[in-house]
Amino acid sequence: MAKQYVPDLVSLQMLGELNYRRLGKLMRGQEEMDSWHFSIHSAGNQESRLSLTLGKESRFTSEIALEFGPEIETKLLFDARLSMIIRLYHDVGIAEITDGHRQYKGVYPYPNDAMLHRDEKFRLNQQLADLLELCLKHGHRLHHVVSFQFA
Repeated sequence: MAKQYVPDLVSLQMLGELNYRRLGKLMRGQEEMDSWHFSIHSAGNQESRLSLTLGKESRFTSEIALEFGPEIETKLLFDARLSMIIRLYHDVGIAEITDGHRQYKGVYPYPNDAMLHRDEKFRLNQQLADLLELCLKHGHRLHHVVSFQFA
C-alpha cells in the first residue's frame, strides 16, 4: 500500500514568510504605489517583464496580481505568459498563491482529474519564490512603463 502524502507545514509556512519578505524588498521605497514593474535580463539575451498590481485590500490582507512573460512576444506552441494571484497576510507576514477566489489545498489525491500534484500548493508557492528571486537578482525596476506596439 502506498504511503499517504503528508504536507510539510513548516516548510510551507517558511516559504510563505520568505515570499512575503521578497515581495517587500521588491516594493521597498514605493509602498504607496498600486503597481510595480520590472525588467529581467537572463541568459541568452532573454528580456522578461514582471508586473505586480495591487488588487483587493482589507485590514489584514492584500491581493496582488502577478504577470510574468517575455518582453517581446514569441511564436510558441504554448502560452509563455504566467499569471497568478498572491494573497498577503500582513498580521502574520505570509504570502501565498490563490486563484483569486479560493486557496489551494495542502494535499490532493493522486491521480486526479485536474492533473494537480499532491503537493500543488507547495509547488506553486515555490514557483513564486523562484520568480521573485530571479527578479531580485537579475531585474531592475521600471519607473515609467510605456505601452507601445510595433506597426
